[in-house]
Amino acid sequence: MAFHEVTVFLQVAPWNGHPFVRERPDAPMRTRTFGDAGAGMVTYLIVEYRRQVEIIQVAWYG
Repeated sequence: MAFHEVTVFLQVAPWNGHPFVRERPDAPMRTRTFGDAGAGMVTYLIVEYRRQVEIIQVAWYG
């Protein structure tokens, strides 16, 4: 999955990302990997009442 595909994913199904803190699976802070072998990761916050997703950090490990 490329970064562009992640941005589309965030618009369509942001809750399908992985929880940022595993012990809080319902928390709005989520992560999603992208790139070859998951070399990149987006951390984002879902603001449900505004129907908005805020990208907090984009990290690339490649």
